[in-house]
Amino acid sequence: MQPLMLYILIASLTIASPGPGILLTLTNTIHYTLKNSFIGILGVSAGMGIIAIIAASSLGIIITSSPLALSVVKVIGAAYLIYLGIKLFKSAPKKILDDSTINTNIPSKWKRFREGMFVSLLNPKPIVFFMALFPQFVDVNRPFIHQFLILGITFCILVILIHLVYALFAQTARKKIGASNGFVILNKIGGSVFMIFAIALISSVIIPLI
Repeated sequence: MQPLMLYILIASLTIASPGPGILLTLTNTIHYTLKNSFIGILGVSAGMGIIAIIAASSLGIIITSSPLALSVVKVIGAAYLIYLGIKLFKSAPKKILDDSTINTNIPSKWKRFREGMFVSLLNPKPIVFFMALFPQFVDVNRPFIHQFLILGITFCILVILIHLVYALFAQTARKKIGASNGFVILNKIGGSVFMIFAIALISSVIIPLI
């Protein structure tokens, strides 16, 4: 298998695995439709692009080689996930919005983009992933920047495509959930899952200290 194809396969499996970004895309799509969730997907992808740059720089080496620095990133990320979890858990039940009212009942584009970007930036998993994966696909005999751009841009495109697949499934289920008043359950499950992710991050900091 060609190195780039292998990279795409590994990256796709990693992106497709359930995580805070996927959950955010699903809930945004069900609450606001696929069209209005796309800006959040772009935010997730942009966050991944920034992480790729960090991982390729000396800062990425410091974060992944220093237990304290990585722990700080994990705690900050956990705090943000708890914030998102509580916000979603306590949010009022939503109804399916029609085209005449939907644009006045959703957060601004910048807020949706920023939320998606922060979900990526405050998740240490992608930093470790890039630090571990990039060296495996970099040819030391070729210019690094060119290879980095190909790998980084490919990853960001894969994020958009895979999140869109999840969003399409969520869009299909959207009206059924709305018709059955399932938003109450969805919000509580989604909020709980965000907080479970946060607990997992905090546990990964505390357990090594015990």
